[in-house]
Amino acid sequence: MLGSCSKDESPGQTENNLQAVQAQFCNNFQGPAAAYWNMANGIFLPLPEFPIIKNSGGRVTHNLQPLLSLEYPQGYTGSQITDSQTATLGLDILRNDNAVFFRWIPNSSVFGLSDFDAIMAREINTMFSVYGHSQGFEVICSRNESQQFESLLVNFNARLLRFGDFTGLVWVRSVLVPGLGSVNSAIQISAAPTAEFDARTLDTFLPFNFQLHVRPDGGGFIDEDGDGSPAHLDPDDNDPNVRG
Repeated sequence: MLGSCSKDESPGQTENNLQAVQAQFCNNFQGPAAAYWNMANGIFLPLPEFPIIKNSGGRVTHNLQPLLSLEYPQGYTGSQITDSQTATLGLDILRNDNAVFFRWIPNSSVFGLSDFDAIMAREINTMFSVYGHSQGFEVICSRNESQQFESLLVNFNARLLRFGDFTGLVWVRSVLVPGLGSVNSAIQISAAPTAEFDARTLDTFLPFNFQLHVRPDGGGFIDEDGDGSPAHLDPDDNDPNVRG
């Protein structure tokens, strides 16, 4: 969740505001990466203004869903994710040196899943494969919680990891649909060299996340399922029966 104040702040005010932020659901971790972790967990972010891409390098738009669109910085490229078997539509954005990676999948469906951690493990392995990483990793922050929302079981699963010279944040929000045996998931991955993860949080990952809530045509906040609850407030913006 983002908070906006006056725009008459100095350019470094956003970074200053986030330096002392302590990660929730996590011990002894603070700074912009901790604030980004908190935002993934739905916690207020003390930002003086909405973050934007300041050196635009282009835009990637999914040809099957025009609202699935992200502007990216110079030195990056974007590509589409499509899997008809799992109704998966998404976007990958990769820096040209292959060192910074962002994935956004607003919906992917699987059947017969008995463990939400299986989806998390799959996405962590996806992140590792981008970097050719096959060794161990350190878990910095972890959260896996489920709650009933009306008739649905909603699970939020997140990991902040260090692996080799990189840090990655992976989160999955899943909804178990009763009677159908299907799990619908929203998935996000953000990864960068550990030495620059805070900086990429500020100039890349936070701007990406803000764009996810705003229509690329300037028409206000996205409401994917048309239930009157915009994406940044809706627990499941793919199901009109679930509202924020």
